[in-house]
Amino acid sequence: MKKSVFFDFFNRQSDTGFKVLLSDGRENIDYINWNDFLLPASYGDSQEEYQAIRNECALFDLSPMRKIHLSGTAAGTLLDTVLTRPVSAMQSMRGGYVAFCDVDGMLKDDSILYKFSDEHFLLMPSDIDHSLHFDSIREKLCIDEDDVIIKECTHEWSGLALQGPLSATVLNAMGFDDVELIQPFEFVEISLDDSVIQLARMGFTADLGYECWFNPSLVGELITRIELARRKLGIPLPGYGLDALEVCRLEGGFVVAGWDFSTELDLDLDLKRSPFEVGLGWMVDLEGANFVGKAALQREQKNGQKWFKRTIKADIDLDLEDGGQLYANIGDEEVCIGMVTSSAWSWGLGKFIGNASVSSKYRNLGEAILVVANGEKYCVTLGREPHLELVRRNEIPAKIEKHS
Repeated sequence: MKKSVFFDFFNRQSDTGFKVLLSDGRENIDYINWNDFLLPASYGDSQEEYQAIRNECALFDLSPMRKIHLSGTAAGTLLDTVLTRPVSAMQSMRGGYVAFCDVDGMLKDDSILYKFSDEHFLLMPSDIDHSLHFDSIREKLCIDEDDVIIKECTHEWSGLALQGPLSATVLNAMGFDDVELIQPFEFVEISLDDSVIQLARMGFTADLGYECWFNPSLVGELITRIELARRKLGIPLPGYGLDALEVCRLEGGFVVAGWDFSTELDLDLDLKRSPFEVGLGWMVDLEGANFVGKAALQREQKNGQKWFKRTIKADIDLDLEDGGQLYANIGDEEVCIGMVTSSAWSWGLGKFIGNASVSSKYRNLGEAILVVANGEKYCVTLGREPHLELVRRNEIPAKIEKHS
């Protein structure tokens, strides 16, 4: 595994550098492998990182995210066939979340998409290399290779997320003007040192936030500006790792490929899901283009989906390494109704929270019994809405605090 560009700057553990963490740490506990880069559970203290996100601002290194550049006159046509909603009609200089399926309507992945123009897109999927899938669709559509160029460009872009109520204020203190006027999912180009930063109002924490994409040569300049903002605002601006990110995204009810639904990287037939079954139906346009999996999803919606996504919460702190089964008392029998797909303890809510996949037959139940690996049972509440919905996430203009 490799070290990402902001690791040393973010790391607050003087006795645990990158090499020590890689050699002595436990994979999937102390860190995960993210597209061949090491993403730590935290850079010091997970709870402090979470509190910074929710109360001030914290930073996340997006650089390891896989990036695919699609360009050419047929780029939009190809994406309209791959993705579950048309993007050729999407406004330029906008970002968004998209999904793509196999022919059976089961999710292959979900992704971030940036549209620069009708012939210029940047797609950011999970760890999966989808190049063979894209090439096969291009061939089926009889699109010439010159009409759509697909290029992996992961190492050509570094990325930084700024998340939290002071994220606009921090960017302003870093010398970037008018960021508070950027609309949700809009991105703008900012010139810096003979290069360009793509700054988008997006994020995965269910909070006010921004994502910056730039040439790796600008990393040093951005670190200098972050340190300047720390001095101006008198706040720590810590980097945050996977633990804090997990809590925030679960508070917002967001799903992650490979955890809340199966992908080809970690195939689990019991966890294959359609977009509708994991709460991503809003990403699907069944009246739009003839995308891969459309017919299967139309049949599913006609006949009824098998699973429904639900949120869960409980008052006890549980550590579920491999999820857990959900049961309910139906008549005189304890019946399995689904499973927990991901979970965490929310420091802000003071609750154990998570995502669950519940059989359609039991979708109207409001509570369940969670059975963990050792057989212990706990009562959990089932919900349909996110645990946290912050108005500031989409406010225009975003709040800017005064500073010197």
